[in-house]
Amino acid sequence: MLFDLQSPRRRRVIRVTFGALAAIFAISFVFLGVGTGGGGGSISDLFGGGGGADPASAFDDDINAAQEKLAVNPNDIGSLAQLVTLHYQAGNAGVQVDQDTGQQSLTSEGKQHFEQSVDAWLKYRKQTGDQASQGTAAIAYQAYYVLAQADFSEAASSTSASEQLQGLQSTIADLKGAAEAQRVIATAQPTAPNWAKVADAYFLAGDAEGAQEAIAEATKLDPKAAGKLEQQLKGRREQGERFTKAIDQLTKQQQQVQSGAGGAAGGGNPLSDLGTGGLGGTGGP
Repeated sequence: MLFDLQSPRRRRVIRVTFGALAAIFAISFVFLGVGTGGGGGSISDLFGGGGGADPASAFDDDINAAQEKLAVNPNDIGSLAQLVTLHYQAGNAGVQVDQDTGQQSLTSEGKQHFEQSVDAWLKYRKQTGDQASQGTAAIAYQAYYVLAQADFSEAASSTSASEQLQGLQSTIADLKGAAEAQRVIATAQPTAPNWAKVADAYFLAGDAEGAQEAIAEATKLDPKAAGKLEQQLKGRREQGERFTKAIDQLTKQQQQVQSGAGGAAGGGNPLSDLGTGGLGGTGGP
């Protein structure tokens, strides 16, 4: 048994959990400019609209050129920064828009480009340390948020406990990545709104300690806004707690299945491959 989805009580828990988490992402892209370069915006603004016949291929030559430079010098920070941007732009081109509903979804190729963007960011960050470009960090922040949306959509649309768990864990990792990228910006350009975005991402990731540290930094810069900021982020903290609670619940269920199947002949544990890699494709619109 993968997951007792036949139980009315469990189905209700799953619907409530994923329904609430879905609302997070619908709001997160406009609250405090989350997932955008700043000042709010919509998912459409973030994705850049998409469309066209394989527009991602327009970036192939530049991506290949940057990769060739890195083959010669893996520590070339200029080429790494270029790849952060180029893969992000190519990922934007991997957005499909439903002509009937107007809803957007990310293609598997588009998601791969966003993953490559954050991978280049991590390598770039390792080389640059505290000297990382704010512009490159801002792109990485956005890429992480798009991946969080995609990973959550996959988890929400799955009926497999293992894929739900993996998708939620990936979502948390994406949100923490977004917080760290935004921290680079807030450190270089310390403003209360910049630190508020760090706190927002950490709260959604269930990292209350990291969020409180960011709030403390914001409070130093704008003491009068401290109480207001705490109130604004209260919902984010609660939603992040729902994330971690859902992960704990799925983890316990997995452990129960593993314990019950221990030593059984044939079939194997269907959850044994958890964490072997990313989920295929993207979630539904």
